[in-house]
Amino acid sequence: MAPSYSFPILSNHDIIACMRELDVELTEQALLKPHPDTLYRAYMDLVCVLCGTSREEMYTPNLEVAERVFDYPELYEEAIGNLVFHRKLFELMETCGVPDFGLRDMMKPEYARTRRNLSALINFAKFREEKLAEWEEEMADVIEADARHEAALKRNAELKAMIKEIQDAQKADEESGVDVSELLKEVEALREEEETKRIEFEALEKRAADAEAAIAAAKKEEDEAKAALLEAEMEQTRLEEEIKEAKKSEGGGGEGAEAAALREQVEREKAELAAAEKNLEKIREETRLKNEMAEEVQKINDEMQELVKMQEEIAEDEQKTKEAKAKLKDMEEEKYKVELRIETLKRQAANHDEKMERLKKQGELKKQAAEASLKAAKEELEAVKARRAADEAKSAEEENQARSIHWSPYDRVGVVDADP
Repeated sequence: MAPSYSFPILSNHDIIACMRELDVELTEQALLKPHPDTLYRAYMDLVCVLCGTSREEMYTPNLEVAERVFDYPELYEEAIGNLVFHRKLFELMETCGVPDFGLRDMMKPEYARTRRNLSALINFAKFREEKLAEWEEEMADVIEADARHEAALKRNAELKAMIKEIQDAQKADEESGVDVSELLKEVEALREEEETKRIEFEALEKRAADAEAAIAAAKKEEDEAKAALLEAEMEQTRLEEEIKEAKKSEGGGGEGAEAAALREQVEREKAELAAAEKNLEKIREETRLKNEMAEEVQKINDEMQELVKMQEEIAEDEQKTKEAKAKLKDMEEEKYKVELRIETLKRQAANHDEKMERLKKQGELKKQAAEASLKAAKEELEAVKARRAADEAKSAEEENQARSIHWSPYDRVGVVDADP
């Protein structure tokens, strides 16, 4: 039964095409007949692409650590680089779902296993590309969320400043004794008073119109009375002249009947003149009273104009108060929305921080694993050096023993004879 894997086994054509997309040089001939050198370069490029490293980073040892561990660290630069490369490659293959990958796949590669290994790496590369795209989108969202968070904080600060300004203004109004409810009551009272004044004003206007009509009639009567008075005075003068002429014609004698009649007519005219003067004085008094009434009406009109102006100012203040209340309500709603958005952004930031902390811990664990692997490699290297030193010492000892032995035919015979 053929083994099953967590990844599909790709065809040669697909493998070559995918390797070309990854900028890894590999021909179909090299895949069919894999060679260690060709696969070394291919695996090296894949490790650099999928692990986010470079050949220079892997083959550049930490000289300070190497000097503390080795006597001649420059002799082990290539070995340390190979060790780092192979460790990364083995970890990568295990991550890709190929736990049995080993040095045999590097030193004596086979077509079937090489095809399987490359299929696993390509499948992991596609998976990594998808996750990397998702991570980049998430990071873009995080950056955008941070920007929105900063903008929301700025807007929140502005709204808080505006709310504080309005609250300070309200506090100042309260301290100064200004009460909106009392002000509204005063406005309502002024409106009622204005309605009463308006009714009185209309009545006064009617009275003023009647007074003006009466004044006009009185002036007409006054003019007629003045004309009658003037005519009576002229008639009186004429009659007096006639009386004088009559007296002269009689030669200073007693008054005749005509003179008596003229005197009676003069007396009547005087009485009519006195009555006309009295009527004229009465008309003048009525005219004076009507003028005073007109002045009073004008004063009331001026007071009404002041009242209308005051009412307009109160209405304007009332409108400003309503607008301020509406603005305060809108600002409170905006503040609530901003605070809600800030809480959402904080949760997103917390999730992002948690994710970054988790990635950081994973990185620390990988670093610790790498350090442990390096330590094990160092210990293994020390053990190899110790075995090598022991082998060299043993070889030297055997060589010294070989030199000290003489192999002559006689000695050999003597030795054989001496055995029994």
